[in-house]
Amino acid sequence: MAYTGQCNCASVRITLPQQPANSVLCHCSNCKKAGGGLFSVNYFVDENDMVIEDSNGVKKVYQDPNTRSGNKISRHFCSNCGSPLFTLTPGNPGKAFLKAPLFEKIAPPSMAVFEEKQEDWAKVHL
Repeated sequence: MAYTGQCNCASVRITLPQQPANSVLCHCSNCKKAGGGLFSVNYFVDENDMVIEDSNGVKKVYQDPNTRSGNKISRHFCSNCGSPLFTLTPGNPGKAFLKAPLFEKIAPPSMAVFEEKQEDWAKVHL
């Protein structure tokens, strides 16, 4: 069954063939800043599985050079409401870190990355 999410203003909609079974928590500093939270909740999906509807042309990309590897990552977001949409990294070609909060129901996390950046007072153990 198709699984569709959208940005806060509903200008960008993203559909997957089905809901992923699990999500991934990211504790990196840049995801925290981009999403405004203690961590980012993502689905790690095949980029080709995402059907992106952006009829108003509001999806933009920020080339983020501030990474541990030194490689630029592409942070896609809605320029109308500011919602993060997905991130593409050179280390995972063909894959996307799709922002799970775009969807009404979120699958539980099965793993976390950059745990060394997690706030001590808000530890989540998987």
